[in-house]
Amino acid sequence: MDIVLNIITDLASFIWSIAKILIPIMIVIEIFKDTKLIDKLSDAFKPISRFLTISEKSGISLVFGIIFGLTIGAGAIIQSVKDYDIDKRSIFLVTMFLSMFHAVIEDTVIYSAVGANIFVILIARIIAAVSITLILSSFVKKNEIEDNKV
Repeated sequence: MDIVLNIITDLASFIWSIAKILIPIMIVIEIFKDTKLIDKLSDAFKPISRFLTISEKSGISLVFGIIFGLTIGAGAIIQSVKDYDIDKRSIFLVTMFLSMFHAVIEDTVIYSAVGANIFVILIARIIAAVSITLILSSFVKKNEIEDNKV
């Protein structure tokens, strides 16, 4: 019985630790959306969005995922889909990019602590993420995934 109680306690603690980060970020996204700051941020990321052939509004999800990691990036993607009707193709491509290039700040600190050359790691990760995303974007044409929104 103690094992089950420990599992439930640990799970609640894990969920709370994610919620402490995710809820404020979702609030910030809503504030940015209401004050039109998210539109300005999206405009700043248009060149990157165009290069990766993703929708302009999904650039914000990309930034959150790069900085904070997959968990927060996933929350931003979910919020963006709800708010901006982002197409399935863009969601797929953002997810593929983030699978290789997420939590850059956190990972860089960890790698540097163990003596790794962070510049080589960062360059390798960005080249891999961009290359795979561009390759996948050529295979997954805009009309191949239904135009229906998620």
